[in-house]
Amino acid sequence: MTSSVLSRFLVLLLLALFLSTSVPPPSARAAAPTDIAFTGFVVDQASVLSPAERDRLTMRLDWFQQRTGHQFAVVTVDSLHGQNVALFTRRLANRWGVGRFAVNDGILLLIAPNEKKARIEVGRGLERRLTDPLCTAIMRWTIIPAIRRDGVAAGIDAGVGAIFAQFGQAPRRQGRAA
Repeated sequence: MTSSVLSRFLVLLLLALFLSTSVPPPSARAAAPTDIAFTGFVVDQASVLSPAERDRLTMRLDWFQQRTGHQFAVVTVDSLHGQNVALFTRRLANRWGVGRFAVNDGILLLIAPNEKKARIEVGRGLERRLTDPLCTAIMRWTIIPAIRRDGVAAGIDAGVGAIFAQFGQAPRRQGRAA
């Protein structure tokens, strides 16, 4: 009988510990990335892209939208303001309204270079094509190595290309990689 009570206590303790670490604190849940204005499908708040890189990336994202109908935005941020990168990215994508409302088919690639965090957020309408494991693999095996090797612009370019490839789309590059 004592071991049964102890077992239940341990299970409840582990459950409480799991829940306390998986739910963001109330301040993080309430906060939203309100200081980042949507100015186009490339928003470089962290100022890591040159004007030419921004222009090339904008052209590629526009090309993708014209061919697939899906909206794809890229944002670099100075700070996540202490928030979890997934929560921050999801809130920003929702606030900006990336993707068609009825289809929920937006894609947002967020890079926070100062905090060394990145995230690909995908609307529910594209989750079968861009699954969480696939997005994690693109981050781990494409974006992050390219950032480490050649910088943020190269990582973004590689990630955009890997996502385009999932849709059978591969726009011709003009000049150096964005």
